[in-house]
Amino acid sequence: MPRLRSLLRNRKTSANAEKRSLRGFLADIRGVTAIEFAFIAPPLFLIVLATLELGMVFLAEVVLEGAVAQVSREIRTGQVFYSPAGDEYDLAKFKERILEEGAGLLNIVQNDMYITVHEYPTFGDIKPPKPMVKDGKVDIPPVWEPGERNSIVVVKVACAWPLITTKIANIFGDTDAGEKMILATEIFKNEPF
Repeated sequence: MPRLRSLLRNRKTSANAEKRSLRGFLADIRGVTAIEFAFIAPPLFLIVLATLELGMVFLAEVVLEGAVAQVSREIRTGQVFYSPAGDEYDLAKFKERILEEGAGLLNIVQNDMYITVHEYPTFGDIKPPKPMVKDGKVDIPPVWEPGERNSIVVVKVACAWPLITTKIANIFGDTDAGEKMILATEIFKNEPF
């Protein structure tokens, strides 16, 4: 009989020990911070990366607008018509000048820069803009018509800015390659140069 009591007592003790160890495990708060961080880290990092990436897009757009405004002034004032002999001012030279004014930031998209310079007789003749992207591809044919004195000129420069983060490219990308289109436009009347 004493042996039976001993076995029953050991059995109760091991059941109590299991309950105590389970309660102790659930009550133990060591490592909770690491587990909570593991849940919060992926969305947090995605938000931080999205903020940085969209900030770069906005910075590139501001730099592009400034460069286009500065270089378009060369059309407005007639400098493109009076370039030195042998140094013709054309679309390639205009693009080169935009890249120079872009302070190196726009060099990232130098192969994905689309420029159109259209001349119109009056402001009322300016056509509404067409979509820049068709079927996931950029659809902007290059045009170089800087006009002459007193003509209305519309300069549009679009760039396909590459997005690095896949999720951001899926949400904000305009092309099939996940690029964000940024655009700078200048509309002005040429001076009587």
